[in-house]
Amino acid sequence: MSLLRRLVGRSARPGPPPSAAPAPDGVPELHRVAPRRAAAGDERGPRLNLLLPNLNPGRTFGGARTALDLFDVLAERFPRRRIVTFTPLSEAGLAGLPGFRRVEPAEDAADDRQVVDLPRGEAATLAVGPDDLFLATFWTTAELAIRIARWQAAEFSQPIRSFAYLIQDFEPGFYPWSAQSELARGAYAGQVPTIAVFNTSLLRDYFEGAGITFAGEFTFEPRLAAALRPFLDEPPRQRQRRIVVYGRPETPRNAFPLIVDGLRAWAANDPKATDWTVESAGRSHSPIDLGGGRRLRSLGKLDLDAYGRLLRESGVGLSLMISPHPSYPPLDMAHLGMLVATNRFAAKDLSTWHQNIRSIESLSADGIAAALSDLTATFEADQGTGDRGQPLRPEFLAEGPLFPFARELAERLKAGS
Repeated sequence: MSLLRRLVGRSARPGPPPSAAPAPDGVPELHRVAPRRAAAGDERGPRLNLLLPNLNPGRTFGGARTALDLFDVLAERFPRRRIVTFTPLSEAGLAGLPGFRRVEPAEDAADDRQVVDLPRGEAATLAVGPDDLFLATFWTTAELAIRIARWQAAEFSQPIRSFAYLIQDFEPGFYPWSAQSELARGAYAGQVPTIAVFNTSLLRDYFEGAGITFAGEFTFEPRLAAALRPFLDEPPRQRQRRIVVYGRPETPRNAFPLIVDGLRAWAANDPKATDWTVESAGRSHSPIDLGGGRRLRSLGKLDLDAYGRLLRESGVGLSLMISPHPSYPPLDMAHLGMLVATNRFAAKDLSTWHQNIRSIESLSADGIAAALSDLTATFEADQGTGDRGQPLRPEFLAEGPLFPFARELAERLKAGS
């Protein structure tokens, strides 16, 4: 009997057919929103629209706050403004938008300041006029902005208008090779004139190295949050033997599983590990056994005051970002006096930004463990060494406008180029 018959021909009775996996119903991340013609034109001038995936406080992190800050600065130059978000807006989320009124998606409101929530995946329409301008903040919102710009040009018989795209990471890298990664890459493809606003020159340089260019480009550098600045002026505090981890288990680029393996390797191999506690800040998760009596305890998402106090009272930090964006947590930790382990990526090496930052030599469990052992030993030898560490680049503590190009960007949007 042939091997094939032995493998597939022996069933005496046909069994039940295998259950079929559910077929995907399109790309779930895309916004099923269609533009519709707004009511008669408005004489008050163009309306600036911020397209933001989430506005609710418990789900927004630094990137969303940066988008809102840019929108606020740009909005000073626009008489009308609208925020469009793609998750149901909570009362707390609305309370954080003073002066804005929530309007229904089907409503064609005349309010100068309005917010519309269009839950992701649900079919809806959005009123769009000839003078609506858009600021996208993620590839899914850029994909929508591209579709709206094309529709707007056809509907109102006008040249296609450019839109602004706040780019805070290389978003195709958020996914394996897939429809999502290709669509994210396609949002950079220049189908509509796009004005890129890069969060850091490191990220801009990565795009340039990949051969990706835009109709216009602006760049700003990371800054220490205003709410954390008062901690810089405080006298040094007694620091605890505590490792603070930036922990976002659901975000692959923060490499949380590797952090856990690195902590376990450190706990198993460093005889001094029992003297230290380990806590994570970022997203809530269950306690994790690290072995040797050590546990990784989650503090969840902290407000900036609690976050600042935690950093000022802790000895060592561990924060990974597998992307060209530098990430704020290791910079926050270092500037507030902690000794920090983080990773390199392409041209990114944050050890050139602050004396307190160490770039892990080998991004592996053993490499993380070795870095933690070195930093905890340095702390034990001199607990004030982190407080004396100096920044190596001035941008993170710079004063003045974060977006000095705001006026030029606003004018380019109004001009449609």
